[in-house]
Amino acid sequence: MRIPDICDRLGEEFCRIVPLNPAASKPGTRPSDSAIKASSEAALRKFYEVAKSERLRNHLGVFGRARVAFALQQRLLHAGYPAPVVKQVLFALLTSAFSGDKQ
Repeated sequence: MRIPDICDRLGEEFCRIVPLNPAASKPGTRPSDSAIKASSEAALRKFYEVAKSERLRNHLGVFGRARVAFALQQRLLHAGYPAPVVKQVLFALLTSAFSGDKQ
């Protein structure tokens, strides 16, 4: 199975879509908390769509999804994302993009 490749793609996509410090991307301006929240929610929805696409394209079964989720968790923690954020993102990933059969 292509678990490492899937994890690499999802990890890269997550880091691109949800940067560690979104305020640093625009020096001199500080977006409002509501703008950060709205931007983060939109980015996460996009990430979950990418993850669902990977799941369907690679025909991931239950064990494959679990392996991808665990490896992705390790990659995001290693990239510097805070553990509570990673936990929340992975839980939402498992309940949205990685839930159900091959739908």
